[in-house]
Amino acid sequence: MTLEVQSIWFEAGKYSEAKAAEWCVDHDLKTDDIGMREEEELITHWIVRQFPTSEAIEDTWQRISKGWPDGITATMCERKAMDESKGYSTFQIKSFDEEQRIIRGIASTPETDREGDIVMPKGAKFTLPFPLLAQHDHNQPVGMVTRATVSDDGIEIEAQLPKDSQLSYVERTWRQVKAGLLRGLSIGFRATKAEAIKTGRKFLDYEIFELSLVTVPANAGASVSTVKQYDDADIDLEQQLLSAEAEVADVKSRAAAAIKKATLLTTK
Repeated sequence: MTLEVQSIWFEAGKYSEAKAAEWCVDHDLKTDDIGMREEEELITHWIVRQFPTSEAIEDTWQRISKGWPDGITATMCERKAMDESKGYSTFQIKSFDEEQRIIRGIASTPETDREGDIVMPKGAKFTLPFPLLAQHDHNQPVGMVTRATVSDDGIEIEAQLPKDSQLSYVERTWRQVKAGLLRGLSIGFRATKAEAIKTGRKFLDYEIFELSLVTVPANAGASVSTVKQYDDADIDLEQQLLSAEAEVADVKSRAAAAIKKATLLTTK
């Protein structure tokens, strides 16, 4: 079990709020969330939180004073994994360049997805270009996201798949997109700031590391609205079966996430 410092507690009789903040700055700790503990209307401690308690795993809490200066203690706990999250969104293709294999559209919206989470578009951080995948399979990249513009309504993206790649899975993905078999888009990201909401979590700051074409997105409105240009290549039975298998895999993944969430709720 790996414990992280969730809060630092400063005895009010030995530290003022300003001194507590100064100590944290000197030790490279966050100071943007400072609270207090009161007893009988007197402040007993200043509490400097390093991450929200909603991100803590229950039954892992420890309070530690050994090794800390006099008047300072720390509460530590195991933190929920935040580094492999996926945010699902409405995928609306604005244009589709057959010659260059370029897709332009909306990659993220602030709607609540089927898992109860919200991904705020303006919290996105990314470095271009970043990978375009199919079904979040990191072993089979199908292209690159070359442009991304953030607004209140979502993240407008431009992605390109290589032409004549000689890679069967890339060519298959391209044909599936044109045929409307891959109808969703989702982002893979590492969250750096989130808050609890009634249905799940709201991700406020996060780093996007990949964008994926998916079969069954978690967002209820996730679908490709239009495909303006495509050739007349037939979609064969093998492609249909592969699409169905991908859909089943995605459904299983979402079901496992739902079971995990339900288990956590029933054990609290």
